[in-house]
Amino acid sequence: MMQIMFYLISKDFICVENIIKMKPTVAAIMTKEVVVASPENSLIQVIEFFNRFKIQHLPVCRNQNELVGIISVNDVVKFLYDYVVEGKAINENVLKLSFTAADIMTPNPTYTSPDAPLEHAHEVLSSGKFHSLPVCKDGKLVGIVTTNDLIKVLHL
Repeated sequence: MMQIMFYLISKDFICVENIIKMKPTVAAIMTKEVVVASPENSLIQVIEFFNRFKIQHLPVCRNQNELVGIISVNDVVKFLYDYVVEGKAINENVLKLSFTAADIMTPNPTYTSPDAPLEHAHEVLSSGKFHSLPVCKDGKLVGIVTTNDLIKVLHL
């Protein structure tokens, strides 16, 4: 019995009866309009990005699209928890003045290319180490793929 798979392109479902022949790439499902932070953004600005844009992962870029790190909501929660456990107080000034995106980001994150097979993104993200994968071409950020994107696509 042949499995029928679905994947999302521009919010339209396309039925693919023979996914092996088609070989979809990361570019087919990545989010192309990505919110990014700069290493100099304050921690409160990072938190505002997560709240305003309803995102879970925030690439950190120099010169708008040169990927240097990534921050997840979980990274922020862990950072703040560790800070409080040390007995330090958190207030708005601490969030504005004491820490930057560079202080909490994961530097040099794993990334993929837009031409990589979808299976590659699945392998990397299913390892459970992280839930997003920046997409870079010629050293520049061009998109992001998350576990949510794969769930939408790999509907069996």
